[in-house]
Amino acid sequence: MSIFTEEDYAHLHVLFRKGYAGYKPDVLEVPTGDGKVDTHKRYLHVALKYNPPSWALWYLARAHFEACRIAEAIGVPAEFYPKVENGTLRVLDYPAGAGSAEHTDFDLFTVHCYRSTPEDFKRSRPVDPRAEAIDPHVHIGEIGDIVGLGNATPHLVPERPYAQQAIVYFAMPAQDAFIYNANGYRKTVREWVAERTARSRTYR
Repeated sequence: MSIFTEEDYAHLHVLFRKGYAGYKPDVLEVPTGDGKVDTHKRYLHVALKYNPPSWALWYLARAHFEACRIAEAIGVPAEFYPKVENGTLRVLDYPAGAGSAEHTDFDLFTVHCYRSTPEDFKRSRPVDPRAEAIDPHVHIGEIGDIVGLGNATPHLVPERPYAQQAIVYFAMPAQDAFIYNANGYRKTVREWVAERTARSRTYR
């Protein structure tokens, strides 16, 4: 069962406006860093660093509470426990004909809070059984994979002749937590995210 509704989506949708720092219409995603751009997808972020309106903080807190429930259930190590100051509630708007290329998220795990057409969210690999048993509306991200929560889940949103809407929450650990890359090189989450983000963003 999703934690938010169509009405909640409509409420958050008003943040798609000029002047809200969490909406950056000129920033486009290249989800896998391979050059394929999600040109028509729109998204905004409700996160503490963007100073969202007070009413929007309830949605952020509610999503983070759900993330903490999941973190407890799947045994996220204390040093990587989700931090609300680093978490992000993402509001997604796919106009007719828009979709998202296959990719993995780069968080601990992603909570699906609302999706207008849940059948249009496609996973390319089954979710790790530990996470699936706790909540079918969750999948593991790249940091989660690195710290042992299970395999990161490739997924996509196919282009459809109708609009699609969604709300997801990206659960993230402390920025100064240390993780190791495939070569065993130690770096902070902050450093790792900066490098990953640089590969997956472009501009209009």
